Amino acid sequence: MKYSIKYIASLCIALAFVAALPAQTTLNTSYFMEKMPMRTQLNPALKTPNNYISFPGLSNFYLGVNSNLGLGTFLYPRDNKLVTFLHPDVDANEFLSKLSPDNTLELDLGMDLISFGFWSWGGQNTVNLALKSRTGVYMPQEIFQFLKTGQEATGVTRYDMSNITATTDNYLELALGHARDINDKLSVGARVKFLLGAAHAEARIDRMDISMSQDEWRIKQSGHLQATSLLELTTDPETGEITDYKMGSNFGLAGFGLGFDLGATYEIIDNLTLSASLTDIGFMRWNNLTRAETDPNKEFVYTGFDNIGAEDDENGDNPFEQKADQLGEDLKAMTKFYKTDTQSVGNSLRTTLRVGAEYCVLDNAISFGLLSTTRFVGYRTYAEGMAAINFRPLSALHLTVNGSVSNMGSSVGAILNICAQGFNFFIGTDYFATRYSKQFIPINHARANLSLGLNFTFGKKHEI
Repeated sequence: MKYSIKYIASLCIALAFVAALPAQTTLNTSYFMEKMPMRTQLNPALKTPNNYISFPGLSNFYLGVNSNLGLGTFLYPRDNKLVTFLHPDVDANEFLSKLSPDNTLELDLGMDLISFGFWSWGGQNTVNLALKSRTGVYMPQEIFQFLKTGQEATGVTRYDMSNITATTDNYLELALGHARDINDKLSVGARVKFLLGAAHAEARIDRMDISMSQDEWRIKQSGHLQATSLLELTTDPETGEITDYKMGSNFGLAGFGLGFDLGATYEIIDNLTLSASLTDIGFMRWNNLTRAETDPNKEFVYTGFDNIGAEDDENGDNPFEQKADQLGEDLKAMTKFYKTDTQSVGNSLRTTLRVGAEYCVLDNAISFGLLSTTRFVGYRTYAEGMAAINFRPLSALHLTVNGSVSNMGSSVGAILNICAQGFNFFIGTDYFATRYSKQFIPINHARANLSLGLNFTFGKKHEI
């Protein structure tokens, strides 16, 4: 039994740091950088002074990990060595206090394949073709509480481990945008986005109820697995039970979607500008998904040993070891999926609300910015506040540094924009982790991202 529990624990930790291999693919830090071509993806009313065209595949490369977990959540120094949270010397309250009710690990990958912008028709127009990938793992605190504390000494111990989810969406996005001045104070912008689905998969446990007593375990769960045709499932022809799966080679159009971005800026007094945007308003529909479900009416009952959760006895023997294989097979039976009819599923996009304010001093050589970001992901909401200082010592050199606080933790970031005539290169991060392990894994919250891009500017410089 102890082996089984430790196996599950290692699997959870592996998900935390390998699945982080959902929601944005543009740095928030770039919001106040006047010559950054990609900032229109944060607010379509934000313009850049020149026409531009991207270096193919390197207009905006983004890689980000966002989590409220870190290496320090699972490893603890004890007697000059590191032990896992399962070690008896690690107090349960010490470990559980580092967890949130909902524990999140997300990976976002974005690559702009081609991008260009030009001034015409009374404003600036943008065209952008990008590949985007979003992967997330969501685990309730009860999973880790179950792994750490197991069964209480007496009575019945119950766990409700609902809403365990792993999901990935991968698609191409073609975006067409236009921004224009209404008057000398107000600017507006909009983008329409056409989405072409490449691959989607989701594994979800909607409910897992566990009742543990000295005599037996009772486990009941319901959940589903769904995926595009890229995932090939092997089933038992008589029962429909899924016996194996593999990644296939059946690439093609797996879905489609439509999205909109809306934005505005308004200079309320000289040097003070307010702005707001709503991005990713829309949907994505995945077609002909292969789907499998658990049997919600099947209750797993296991009896046969006492003192569930006990440690090794004084002889070093554990009463569960002899039956670990049998228990493992029984537990495996509880997670069997049965293939059902294919179906199509529609999901809303991750709509994001941004509200910003910027105040410029020293003839725009320095500015101070505040940005609020609220992202709606199903029943979850991600909120962040960022304060930034923007330095523009030269026309060809801009630098922004920031600090941010969110419901995923706090961090600092910076971005450098080299914007000489005919050339625009940027590199930066919103979240720079200050403590890393030797394996370069963040010790506290695993929040880090990196973005860089190369574009070429040309044509007349416009007032923005």
